[in-house]
Amino acid sequence: MCNSQYSSRKTAVFSDIHANYYAFLACYEDALRRGADLFIFLGDYISDFADPERVLDLVYEIQKLHPCVCLRGNRERYMLEHAKGNQPFLPGSKTGSLLYTFQHLRKQDILFFKGLPASDRILINGIPFEIAHAFKEDDRFFFDGSDSHTDFVFSNMETACLLTGHSHIQFLHSRNGKTILNPGSIGVPRDHGYLTQYALLEFTDSGVIPHLLQVPYNIRETIHRQFESGLVYMAPHWAISVLYDAITGKDHTVTLLNRIDSSHVHNEDIWHHAALDMGMRFTEEEIMEYLSFVSPSID
Repeated sequence: MCNSQYSSRKTAVFSDIHANYYAFLACYEDALRRGADLFIFLGDYISDFADPERVLDLVYEIQKLHPCVCLRGNRERYMLEHAKGNQPFLPGSKTGSLLYTFQHLRKQDILFFKGLPASDRILINGIPFEIAHAFKEDDRFFFDGSDSHTDFVFSNMETACLLTGHSHIQFLHSRNGKTILNPGSIGVPRDHGYLTQYALLEFTDSGVIPHLLQVPYNIRETIHRQFESGLVYMAPHWAISVLYDAITGKDHTVTLLNRIDSSHVHNEDIWHHAALDMGMRFTEEEIMEYLSFVSPSID
């Protein structure tokens, strides 16, 4: 059974904002210009970047102005588990970004997270959709639209369309009358460097037209906030590597983490040497220069 029904001419699908306020603002403003009148959030509003409060305040504002459907991502679950004392966060590159995020959350944010499901079924203009941060109740189920997991998802879909996030990879796949759409990641796309991304569903008399969109945003201000906020001092190498993710569209964070032996995840010297081996630099000026090198047109 579908839990809620909505009427929409154009529906914006947002996922994986990860506290990147400037990317989120750009997507929201772009969606408004294109006529979006319903907003679906697939979770992971927070962590990795410096502005969880500003991101959540904008979510709350959008909720007041427009019909919205909001899900919980795995990052929100981490915050709830930490609040209950079940998942410790420590300063440093391993969990310092999560600690920073938790310290910037307010009571209203925790209450918001508590009320969110990880997945749902809804009707838009009478059309049923499954929506999930990843897939059903597994908020860390990972598939990128090309591997065997996709076969599993298609075979276990209960409606003709699934909207899903988590992988940070934007894709649209259809098979045997079923469609899986991933809007990509607003905060940290894995396939579009220095751009942000979302999806827009356009409802017409002949059906649904999906649009996968990439949008320029003020990535320089995102870089600046990573340093100005102090996040780079609480989670040094993670906070830097996620900037490289945003600039290049490549997964530096997980690559870096995989170079760290599990017994050394709290040794910052080992993180530093691994990051150096990957060619990373660590000051705001150096990262701004790298951005200009990777994409001169952004200036």
